[in-house]
Amino acid sequence: MKARTALYSLIVAVGMLLPHAVVPVWGDPPPETGAVPVEQPQTAPADIAVPTLKTIVESLAEYKRQVDEKERELDLVRTEEQKARVLRDLADLNARMTALARDFERIATGVNIDVSTARPRERFDWQEEIQEILGPLIKELKGLTARPREIERLRSEAAYFENQITVAKNAVQNLQKLLSELDEQDEALRGRLLEVEKGWRQREQAGMGQLAVVNYQLTEELKKQKPFLESFQDVMQSFFKSRGRNFVLAVLAVGLVVVLCRAIYRLVYRFSPLHKADERTFSTRLSDLIYYLLTFVAANGAFLLVLYLAGDWVLLSVAFLFLLGIIWTARQTVPKFWNDAKFLLNLGTVREGERLLYGGIPWKVEALNFHTQLLNPNLKGGLLRLPLKDLMNLTSRPYEPEEPWFPCKEKEWVLLADGTLGRVQVQTPEMVTLLLPGGGCKAYPTAEFLKQNPTNLSAGFRLNVSFRLDPRHQKESLRAIPEKLQEVLERELGKESFAKDLLGVRVEFTEARRESLDFVMLVEFGGKAARHYDRLTRMLPRIALEACNEQGWVIPFPQLTFYDGVTEEGEDEPTAEVPTKERRRWSFWRG
Repeated sequence: MKARTALYSLIVAVGMLLPHAVVPVWGDPPPETGAVPVEQPQTAPADIAVPTLKTIVESLAEYKRQVDEKERELDLVRTEEQKARVLRDLADLNARMTALARDFERIATGVNIDVSTARPRERFDWQEEIQEILGPLIKELKGLTARPREIERLRSEAAYFENQITVAKNAVQNLQKLLSELDEQDEALRGRLLEVEKGWRQREQAGMGQLAVVNYQLTEELKKQKPFLESFQDVMQSFFKSRGRNFVLAVLAVGLVVVLCRAIYRLVYRFSPLHKADERTFSTRLSDLIYYLLTFVAANGAFLLVLYLAGDWVLLSVAFLFLLGIIWTARQTVPKFWNDAKFLLNLGTVREGERLLYGGIPWKVEALNFHTQLLNPNLKGGLLRLPLKDLMNLTSRPYEPEEPWFPCKEKEWVLLADGTLGRVQVQTPEMVTLLLPGGGCKAYPTAEFLKQNPTNLSAGFRLNVSFRLDPRHQKESLRAIPEKLQEVLERELGKESFAKDLLGVRVEFTEARRESLDFVMLVEFGGKAARHYDRLTRMLPRIALEACNEQGWVIPFPQLTFYDGVTEEGEDEPTAEVPTKERRRWSFWRG
């Protein structure tokens, strides 16, 4: 029901947005191939444009006069070198006049002549075609910084022309100073200097004309410049009115395709005989893998189709570049994808329904997928979701139903290798907390807890307590002493609150030594007596000692003797050199 509701919502959203997003295809027809949109004319204010146009006209007149002079000079030259120099000057002057004429027309009409007169190419070149495909994206990226770059270019040109004007003025001043110092008889030199001065004045005039044009263009660009926040808002509004809307529509199409594929596959799961089995077979896993691949292809196809129908070549170029990047990356990651596919098909080293060790804890592979589920039923929160890459170096194995998943459960009493006795309060995949007798708590990381080889006392336990009697009781050691001590143990333990958990008492003779007779007391308890484990370990020796006092049994105390002399083997023996009466001897009783 939730999937169906989401599907209907996506269809309604796409239906509302689609008529407005694909105007280039279903609305007005697009311009013909190769046509370049012409900028709208922007007429400059008369108080700025008129003086600039006057300056350009004056510069054009000056250039025309210079061209006429050069043409007359060309008729008078005799050498090829002079002719080449004059021709170069004429070409330079004509180029400047052409540029000034273009600037004059652009300022007067407010139209960029170069853009409006551009024509489509007729020659096919695959490199140019690729550039044309990626052209909208590059233009879009360049458009974001077009105005700052244009302003910087105009400022650089203005600085260049100002420098040229300064150099020309300095040259004219130097020439005038030199002319003022000449004698009246140096007519030839004066004439040559006047000719050079005239050329530098012409350069100054041309530079001033170019500077006026650049300053005008710079002023116009600065007037168009807006604050950063306002420019950012304009860019965002423009984006979401066109490309942003197309992008949202493409994302909705992707979501719609994914929901449809998911709904179809759920129907397949419901009615397909392959998916009705309790265990996921190889065919089932193969169909799942095909479903993931087809969903990925269909979602990407829907994204590209919406952008194509909307005519948004910028986003379409970005999407193609992204897909090419994925394909190029996939070239080098084919082995990884193959390993992932083997795991998803249940052909890897970890298989669904088997047992593995992860973090030192046993887990059952509950579901093997892109995010595998590991389960430990004896741990609180014992469900882990791991990405497939974390299982690559692990190995699972089949297990028997009788195998335990953890040595204990919550509320059970355990005895650890470090001597800690406690009741399990909480056990999770990260931590095991024990409630100690008396109310204290002790926590272990779960992996460290397992290294302590915990003994579960809640299932029942047996205490083995050894004691010794003097060899003088040898005649009674096989029957009388064990029977009497067993009777005393049953009587004394029967008085305690845990008497109902006493399962059995047995006393056995174990070994006869030169200095003692060894016995062992075997006392078995049910799991409910586990909380009294420490008390019982102290109680049994006390009961045995009370029985010895009651029956007059003697407990041996071995005597240790030390001598001054020590043999090479390290055994304590009397030395031969020291007289017996001078030997020092210490004796004490060891309990």
